Formats: sequence, structure tokens, C-alpha cells
Amino acid sequence: MQFDTSIKPDFLRLTNNNEQAWDFVELFAKWSHQIDDIVDGDKDISDEEIVEMQLAWMMAVSGNPFYQANRAFLMPLLIMSSNAWLDANKWEKSENKVQQCHSDVLKSQYHEVIFACVYLCGGWKSLREFTSLHREYQKDNYYGNVFT
Repeated sequence: MQFDTSIKPDFLRLTNNNEQAWDFVELFAKWSHQIDDIVDGDKDISDEEIVEMQLAWMMAVSGNPFYQANRAFLMPLLIMSSNAWLDANKWEKSENKVQQCHSDVLKSQYHEVIFACVYLCGGWKSLREFTSLHREYQKDNYYGNVFT
């Protein structure tokens, strides 16, 4: 999976140009995608790439001023999105068609972390505008499980 950085102009506009928030969001999304790729075996990732990403993530969490200032708000979301991702992986392999369908939505729970960053920097109106523009900004988790 790849993080769709086309959201950056709207993100910065609605977060009062908070580059530290963007740095956190971009790295969080890349980290999330790398974990997904490793577990799913979607692409070959070298040991070097894994360690480099993990170190970058640890540095971001420990040193990013935006994250540090908002960690009490963000950490529960990081925990919940990680839990949702694990559940989604089980559901996508389920025999239950409803669980298969819902796994795509559940796996996208990490987007809420991104949306929360918009809220923290720009408030309620910014959040509403951002989600109206980008709730479906990524189809990276879509595996064709949605029935139409």
C-alpha cells in the first residue's frame, strides 16, 4: 500500500499549516502501510527498510513536538486503530460475507488518527470540511469485498 499524499494541501490549509502535524501523519500512514505490507506479504521489504521505518516511527513518536503535545489524545486512537486493523485482517479471511465486506471499512480505522490531527489543529469546522473532502481519499484497503 502507498499513502496518498494528495491530501497534503487540504490538510495543511485546515490545520493552520501545521507541518509538524503533517510530518506525524505522513510517517504514521507510511508506518501503518509498511506493517500491513509485511503481514500481508504484499511486497518485498528488506530488513534495512523495516528497521529504517521502525526507527523513524520511534523518533517521530518520541521527538515530534505535535505528537508530544497531543499524545494523550492520539495514543488511544493509535491503540484502537491497531486493534481494528488486527480484527479486519481476521474478518477479511472469514467465511462470513458481511465480515469480509466490513473488513475494508474496519481496516481503514487508521484514517481516524489523521482526521483527529486535523481536529486538533483546526477544530470542528476544519474536521468536517476535511472528512467531507477525504473520507474516501484512499481505496488502498479495498479488496473487492463490498457488495453492490
